[in-house]
Amino acid sequence: MIGQILRQRYKIINKLARGGFGETYLAEYPQDLPVMPQYKCVIKRLIRPQTPDLDTEKRFKKEAAILFKLGKDHLQIPKLYDFFEENREFYLVQEFIDGQDLSYEITSGNPWNEADVIQLLEEVLEVLAFVHEQKVIHRDIKPLNLMRRYSDNKLVLIDFGIVKEISSLGVDAQGNISSTIPIGTRGYMPSEQFHGHPKLCSDVYALGMTAIQALTGVSPNELKIDPNTLEVIWQEQAQISEALAEILTKMVRYNSQQRYVDAGEALQALKKAALLSSSVIISPKEINIDGKYGYIDQTGRIVIPPQFDQAWRFLTKLAVIRQNNKFGYIDKSGQLVIPPQFDDAWDFSEGLALVKIGDKFGYIGKSGQLAILPQFDEALNFTEGLALVKIGDKFGYIDKSGQLAIPCQFDDAGDFCEGLAWVKIAEKFGYIGKSGQLAIPPQFDDAWSFSEELGRVKIGDKFGYIGKSGQPAIPPQFDDARGFSEELALVKIGSKWGYINKSGQLAITPKFNHAEAFSEGLARVKIGGKWGYINKSGQLAISPQFDHADEFSEGLAWVKISGQVRYINKIGRFIY
Repeated sequence: MIGQILRQRYKIINKLARGGFGETYLAEYPQDLPVMPQYKCVIKRLIRPQTPDLDTEKRFKKEAAILFKLGKDHLQIPKLYDFFEENREFYLVQEFIDGQDLSYEITSGNPWNEADVIQLLEEVLEVLAFVHEQKVIHRDIKPLNLMRRYSDNKLVLIDFGIVKEISSLGVDAQGNISSTIPIGTRGYMPSEQFHGHPKLCSDVYALGMTAIQALTGVSPNELKIDPNTLEVIWQEQAQISEALAEILTKMVRYNSQQRYVDAGEALQALKKAALLSSSVIISPKEINIDGKYGYIDQTGRIVIPPQFDQAWRFLTKLAVIRQNNKFGYIDKSGQLVIPPQFDDAWDFSEGLALVKIGDKFGYIGKSGQLAILPQFDEALNFTEGLALVKIGDKFGYIDKSGQLAIPCQFDDAGDFCEGLAWVKIAEKFGYIGKSGQLAIPPQFDDAWSFSEELGRVKIGDKFGYIGKSGQPAIPPQFDDARGFSEELALVKIGSKWGYINKSGQLAITPKFNHAEAFSEGLARVKIGGKWGYINKSGQLAISPQFDHADEFSEGLAWVKISGQVRYINKIGRFIY
C-alpha cells in the first residue's frame, strides 16, 4: 500500500506493523490541500471477518465512536481523526504519537528500581482508570503499547483491542456472535481473557505483569508458574518493599475475583500505601526545544521553561546561560542571579567564577561583582586554591586575592590536581608543587594531570603512568591513554581501546573503536557506529543505539537518537 492515497486525502508512506487483525501504516495528510509540511497520522486497516452476514459496519462505527470519545477526553490516548470503509476494508485514522514504546526501556536483564516502577504504575493506572470509567477494556496492555511521547515524556496508551474484535467475529453453534480469537498477548493476558471473557481487572493483570517485567528484567513468558495455585512466581527475583510486593501480587492473581476490580481501585491502593517515587533529587538538566534552552527534573518534567539562547549544566547551585550573546547565571528555580553581561563565562569553582570581558579574563564572586579584575590573556578556574593564568606568552598561578603565587615562567601548564600541576619547560614536561618548586623534573614528552594518585605521561610515542615521586608505576607501552577514573583507565593498543587497573593489567580487553572513561559505574563505548554503555566487567549495560552520548551525572546521561536529544537513566530508560 506504500504510496497509495486513501479517500484522496491520506498518502501511505510506511508500514508500521502487521498482526492477525490487520495492518498499521504511517500516512501524510492532507493530500487534497496545498499544505506544507504535510501532517502525519496513523492508519489502521482492519481485516474483515470471514463470516459475511455479520453487521460489521454497525459494530465498526460503534467501536470507533468509543475510540473517538477516549481520545477526545484524555491527552494520553491517541485522538481518532477519521474512520471509513473503502473497497470493503475498514480504516481508522488516528493521531501519530512521535515517541518510542517501552520495549526499548524494559529490556531483558536490566531491572528497574522500585521508584521508577512506582512512577510507571501511577501514570498508567491514572490513564487506565479513565478508560475503565467508560466501561472500556483495553485488552492488550504491554510495553509495546505504551508509548513515551518525545514532546512531554508522557506515556500514551495505544492500540486498543476493542476494534480488533471486529476482525475476529464469528457465529458459534448456537448462533451467537462472538470473538473467535482471543485478543491480547500471551504472558500479559490472564486466563479469563484467553478464554474469551475479558474483564476490567484483566487490564490490571496485564499492567501488573508489565511492572513485574520491569522490576525483574525477565519476560512474563520466562517466569515460572506455581503448579498448584497457578500463580506467577516472581518475588524472589526482585528486591522491593513489602507494600509494593503486596500490590503487584494482587494485580496478577490467577483468580480474577482476587484482583483489584479495576484500575481505579489499584490506583487507590497505591496511593493508600503512600508509595511515592522517592528518587534522589538531582540538579535540573538542560534541554533544547525549538532552539531555546530550559531545564527538566529527574522525571523529565520541565521545571525551567525554554527561554535561553544557550544553557549549561548545574555543576554548582548556579548554571551559566547565554542570552543575546552575553553570559550570566541562573539558580535552580530559573531566576537570573547574575544578569547576562559577560563575553564568556564558566562555572563557579571554590567560590569564584572565570569570566571574560573584552579580550581579558578575570573572576567574579557569587554576587556577580568582580573579585579579580580582567587582566589575563588566558586563565582557568580555581582548583586547590590556585588558578592558572597567562600573561604575555608565559603561564603562572594566582591566589584568590589575584596576586601571583607562582610567577609566570612556564611555556605551558595545567591546573593543580592532587597537589601537583604539570608544566612545560624547554620542550619537556614535569610537575611542580604549590610552592612553584619542581616536584618531578621535566623529562617527559607530554604529561597530564594526576588522577587517583597516578599521572599520565608520554615517552617517545608510548603512554604510561607515574607515581607522585616521578617513578614509573605502569611503564609506557600504550599507543594512547587517558587518566584513571573509578580505578580504571582507558588505554589504546593498536587500533582498539580497552581498560586497565592500577597494576597495569587489562581489566577489559581492547575491542572498542572508541570509548570514554567510567563515570558512576558506566563507560561509553562505540560499537558498529553507535554508542552504548558498559559496566566494569566489560559487559554491555545499555545496548549501542545512540548517535552521540555523554557521561552519567547524578544518574542521568545526555544522548542523541534518531535526531532527538534525550536523557536516559542507568538502565537505559528514557526519562525525557
